Amino acid sequence: MDTKQKKIIWIAGIAIAAYYLVPTFIDTARQQAVIRQQQAAIVAKAQAAKAAQQAAQVPTLPASPAAAQTANLFGVWQGQALVEHMGNCNMKLELRNTLEPGKVAGFPVLICIPMPITSPSPEKFLTPASAILSGTPSSTGIDFTVDKVTSKGGTFCSFTSFTVTPFGNDQLSAEWKQDVCGNGQMLLKRIGR
Repeated sequence: MDTKQKKIIWIAGIAIAAYYLVPTFIDTARQQAVIRQQQAAIVAKAQAAKAAQQAAQVPTLPASPAAAQTANLFGVWQGQALVEHMGNCNMKLELRNTLEPGKVAGFPVLICIPMPITSPSPEKFLTPASAILSGTPSSTGIDFTVDKVTSKGGTFCSFTSFTVTPFGNDQLSAEWKQDVCGNGQMLLKRIGR
């Protein structure tokens, strides 16, 4: 065979290989493009579903000055004060958004150490009083109702109402009423979000 015949055989071989292999490559490329489009659609659908789920889980308060002020109150607050008929008291209060628009959840925990000069019965236990509250923001703060008393504490007092009012930049004024022990008031400082 001479060089010319070898070239013709090579060209014929390449043409036959191309005839069989090129459609396979084209089909594979088309399949890969379709698979990429399907995967992109699945990812986009999953991201849209996740965004919709997150939007549904994060309730928003109505756009009002009271709602904007209330959103700044969410977090954990703590304070200490001498409370009449109860002694030296420490309160921790957690304020959180709820799934119900325009409502706020509150979780106060109050523990008091009786003092002979402020408490007629110093034998009271040091068990904290606690409750689950739900509140409605107003222009002056949040007025809570007591949904559930989780503990009466050593003083055997249950919260019957609870109100918080912003006080300065980073404090709250907490006021409460209890069924047996009477009223209380304390300044709380933010300790966490």
